[in-house]
Amino acid sequence: MPDYKRKKTHTVRRRRAKSDAPKPQVNIVPRRRKKPIKEDITQDSSMRVIRGRKGEKRKKFYALSGIAAALVLTIVILSIIAPVSLFESVQDFTKSIGSGSLPADISGNEVVDCVPKSNYYYVLSDTSLMAYTNGGKKIYSFVHGFSSPVLVTSQTRALLFDQGKNSAVIYNLAGVVKTINTKNNIIAADITKDGEYALVTKSDAYANTVSVFNRKGKSLYSINLAKDLVNHVDLSSSGKKIALATINSESGKIAFGVRIYDFNSADPIFKLDLGQDTVYDIENTGRGFFVTTHNKSRYIKWSDYTTTEYDFEGDIASLRYSNSGFMAVYNKTNDKSNSTAVLFSNRGKKISEFDIKGIINDIRFSRGRVYTMGDNKIAIYDKYGELLRSGSCSFGGVRIAVTGSNTVCVINDSQIEETAVKKG
Repeated sequence: MPDYKRKKTHTVRRRRAKSDAPKPQVNIVPRRRKKPIKEDITQDSSMRVIRGRKGEKRKKFYALSGIAAALVLTIVILSIIAPVSLFESVQDFTKSIGSGSLPADISGNEVVDCVPKSNYYYVLSDTSLMAYTNGGKKIYSFVHGFSSPVLVTSQTRALLFDQGKNSAVIYNLAGVVKTINTKNNIIAADITKDGEYALVTKSDAYANTVSVFNRKGKSLYSINLAKDLVNHVDLSSSGKKIALATINSESGKIAFGVRIYDFNSADPIFKLDLGQDTVYDIENTGRGFFVTTHNKSRYIKWSDYTTTEYDFEGDIASLRYSNSGFMAVYNKTNDKSNSTAVLFSNRGKKISEFDIKGIINDIRFSRGRVYTMGDNKIAIYDKYGELLRSGSCSFGGVRIAVTGSNTVCVINDSQIEETAVKKG
């Protein structure tokens, strides 16, 4: 075969030789995964923890702020509702809790008055003012030194003044709140649950001066009466109005009346002329007040001065006010052993009227019952006059204070004794 027809293979050999030659070693470094994913996860979780902690702190802050706001709001509401300062209200409540031992001795020679409250009572003697809980605990005893002491009280405080002199003292259950000295002699006084008080004094240029003060002694209202003498004064519960029982002499005749003033004017906004019907007392009971004469009781509303009258036969023997209602006792003419008790609600509604036989030295309305004390007898009636219980007590009782449903404290001129009235 000619050479030109032969197939040349040298290129193949060279390729094979080249392919069979050892290949150079190349170090290929494997690509590693970056770790930002893990780092990103760690960073995110840390941020979440931090944010979570901040959220918890924020929630706690909001919760504490809410509690603090609620507490402040409660204190504000209680301060508004509480008749006197919140601290004083708590202090009075604390002082009125507790019990003691009876009988207890009374300072002085003569008991002048006794004023029961809800769970304590005042005893006024010719030398001292004392306060006791219904359990017999003595809260305090203060020597007053007044020659003609007169006690007026509210739900929170007591005002004691020397009638015809120029001294007065205000008490709460913790002790003396304020000592008052006036330029002219004090004729009458009153005090409200908010601590506001009114004084009627003699005047050099006028018949009487009536002054009203807030519980801190700041003057709220003052009026000079040119002709009218005042023998009773009564402040409204709102502390915005005042009622006066007046005496005037015209044409040689004595005329009695009732005048109501608000604190925006020197002229009365209401007048009630009573002629020669002597006013024995006026007393605020909330929405209105009672005016009691020798044979009649009138209830006058503070809002519109609507007057309701009740007539009775006989002569007035005693008047008793309480949170439960108002009670008037009338004796049959010239017969102290035959009496009629008339019971009213504090809104001026007549509840009942019934006769009581025997001498009545003191009477109280409390817990929906009527309690009477005679010379040596205690009797308990329901509010309609049905006898529930009766029992004996020691002689010489001057006042009683109701301390339980069937127990009373009998107060004579020397001591206080507790008496349980057994069913009989």
